[in-house]
Amino acid sequence: MLSFKKAMLFLLLFLVTVGVNAQQKKVTAPAVFSNFSPSIDFSEAILTNAMQMFKGQQVAISFGNDLNFPGEVLSNEIVFENLQTIIIKSSVHNNALLQISKQINEDKSISYVGRIFSQGGSDGYQLKKTLDGNYQLQKFETAQILQDCELH
Repeated sequence: MLSFKKAMLFLLLFLVTVGVNAQQKKVTAPAVFSNFSPSIDFSEAILTNAMQMFKGQQVAISFGNDLNFPGEVLSNEIVFENLQTIIIKSSVHNNALLQISKQINEDKSISYVGRIFSQGGSDGYQLKKTLDGNYQLQKFETAQILQDCELH
């Protein structure tokens, strides 16, 4: 009889714990770029100029559509002879990071890739080349590209 009571107490404790955990609300991250367009077109010259910036420099990059990205260059490194990456931390936009990589292809053409995102933000931008050869920032939702990982 005593072990039956212990088993029932354990079961009750387990059910209460599960119920409490199920009722916890997940905190939704703020949308850092909600006031900006889902896509922003800009010229390659903005990227070319950005790659000339140096570590520690205070910069302000204007992508158009009122999206300005002021901040400090955290790094600008030539990773390989054909690959250079710059990272800029914004002084606004919830301390968002702008990462741009420049690749010199075998045919000597240049390609850029990159992202703007904020740690803890629910949105960001991905840099893409359009069919007409210009560049565009396309908004993404971080929940769609980041996996949930809850380690307690």
